[in-house]
Amino acid sequence: MEIMKYQGEWYVWTLLFFSIIIVLFMPKKNLTWAGIFITLGVAGHLTWVSDSIAGSVLDLFDLAKKNTTELSDSFLLSFVPACLSVIYVNFYSSQKRWIFAFIFTLLSFLLELGLVKVGYMKNNNWETWYGLPVYFIIYRFYFPWFLKLITTKKLVKVSSY
Repeated sequence: MEIMKYQGEWYVWTLLFFSIIIVLFMPKKNLTWAGIFITLGVAGHLTWVSDSIAGSVLDLFDLAKKNTTELSDSFLLSFVPACLSVIYVNFYSSQKRWIFAFIFTLLSFLLELGLVKVGYMKNNNWETWYGLPVYFIIYRFYFPWFLKLITTKKLVKVSSY
């Protein structure tokens, strides 16, 4: 198994490393470790389903190598968006919900744009900015609802929500 055989793969491993380090060492504000693991699982699952539909069924983009899933693809899809989601839910504040939604939408867009710019992601009948409304809806509506859901199950600390 070769690592770093695809253009821009260094970017994927860098994103992966830093996102995991941030999640491991961030102060736990809204989430306990159980909440972190649940959020990682739910966000990772949503990412895989979305990628399967957009990348495979609709063929809107290719990662690394067309028609196969590489090791770096698996780690990218499983952890980077999920870690961003964990960070978002952990620091989310209902008083700053619009600011949080805009910041994380912009961050997600810039990370995806980085994948395109370094050559790891190739768009087919897709423009990177098309993801902006999707990111915004997820961050502004889905994850606040998700935090409220897991709060009622006592899987998170209830300090600032």
